[in-house]
Amino acid sequence: MNHKLFIFLYTLVILTSCEQTSRQSQAEHQAEVDSFSRSKYGESAAEHVKKMVDSDIANVLIDTVGLYKAPVKITKAKMVTQEYSTFRSVYLRYKNVSGKTIAGIKFMWFGTNAFNEPADLGNYVAKGFGSGFTDDELKAGRSSDGTWNVLSSDGKKIKLAWPTEVSFTDGSVWKIK
Repeated sequence: MNHKLFIFLYTLVILTSCEQTSRQSQAEHQAEVDSFSRSKYGESAAEHVKKMVDSDIANVLIDTVGLYKAPVKITKAKMVTQEYSTFRSVYLRYKNVSGKTIAGIKFMWFGTNAFNEPADLGNYVAKGFGSGFTDDELKAGRSSDGTWNVLSSDGKKIKLAWPTEVSFTDGSVWKIK
């Protein structure tokens, strides 16, 4: 019986030490990768990959091909502070440049903070982006405005705002391509 117990304990010690060595090797490998990443990019590998993914998502979301054909033009876009809060909201002024009455508009915007980095504007997938809509009618040639509460604590400037979809009272729809 002692012999079996000895073999069991010996096997347990070996397996535990192998597992510990493996964990140390993984930790050492991660430290090595982060050391290389910090020397090359000034940040950890995980931080660098996150920035690359965020950049790719931003490039997809900010694709505004066909915007020149939009029936709505944004004439003013800015961050505003409400009297009752320290959070900032998005203010847009826009004009119906089509010949038809608009029934609704979907907007998207991109903004930055004081350090010219993407701000928190309500989109949890891609920092710096936000969206809103209005379903107020807008006659041809008329302008209107609106404020969207995005509860941004760091938004400083709206760099770009654009319509993504416009619905007309005649039932037709324009969408950005």
